[in-house]
Amino acid sequence: MSGPRLVAAGLAVLAVAILIVSWSFPGGSQGVPGPAVVPQILGAGLLAVAAWLIWQPGTGAPALVRNQRTILLTMALLAAYAVLWRVVPYGVLTGLVLLAFLKATGLTWRGAVIAAATMATTLQLLFERGLGVRFQ
Repeated sequence: MSGPRLVAAGLAVLAVAILIVSWSFPGGSQGVPGPAVVPQILGAGLLAVAAWLIWQPGTGAPALVRNQRTILLTMALLAAYAVLWRVVPYGVLTGLVLLAFLKATGLTWRGAVIAAATMATTLQLLFERGLGVRFQ
């Protein structure tokens, strides 16, 4: 089995694990999604990507990946987001992480601030008004 197919198989195992674990979560009631919705969508999506990569693996990643610093910064931002989740208010944390990510990907300060503020506000409103999730 080639390298890309091995990675795809690992992704498939992760997807199946997510689906198995989230299967016991409540699905929701009366049109309100429950905690199972997002992990099951994620698991199904990962499984679809894994199946596609196993079916057509391609040639793998190029020898030299551009933007290596951006990739490392993105990983660090995601780790910081997870660590600070309960410490910093949701909207502020999301806005700051998005701002840092957008700036790292080459946007101007003005564009990054506008995009991060818009996305963070939209996410906050979607969660609070649309899904009824309250962040403390």
